[in-house]
Amino acid sequence: MERLSYSSRCALVVALATRLRSRGSWCGETHLQKALYILQDLSKSNFGYKFVIYKHGPYSFEVNNELTAMRAANILEFQFPREGYGPSIAPTSFGERVFKVHEKNIQEYVPIISFLSEWFAASDVRHLEKVATAYYITRKNPRDPAIERAKKLNALKPHVDIQAAEEAVRIVDEKRKQAKTQLGEIAA
Repeated sequence: MERLSYSSRCALVVALATRLRSRGSWCGETHLQKALYILQDLSKSNFGYKFVIYKHGPYSFEVNNELTAMRAANILEFQFPREGYGPSIAPTSFGERVFKVHEKNIQEYVPIISFLSEWFAASDVRHLEKVATAYYITRKNPRDPAIERAKKLNALKPHVDIQAAEEAVRIVDEKRKQAKTQLGEIAA
């Protein structure tokens, strides 16, 4: 599978940030990291992002580098709506132009972006960490029973108790089924 071009990835991130923000999301880096992780998986696409389990769940140093580059290129900007919180990431007017030029290259991802935006918009970092890590574990161990995946989540993230881990696994199982139903062939 051919890797999505950098310009198209920029358009993809702009579309994702725009949609998350339109749903009331804080849209920090954690939102984008977790959404891009699941977007790449659901779409079976090659964005060139490798994810590892890190401080707050699945994390890609490539995504971090590209977000930094997009900020330097004036495609994205940091906004600080509340003191004491990390930045909210928003597309700039130039970023919106980049999106318009490359919109046709990312059309196939729009339904998944909408799905993930609905799922993640109201989530805080703690919730995103739990569900994205549960998704990561489920992807690596799809045949394991829910309780086993919850135990693995708890082992990776001891601050997530078993009950919260089971809930995160349940949410992931439900959302994966919902994605197959809603998105059909796109997320097969």
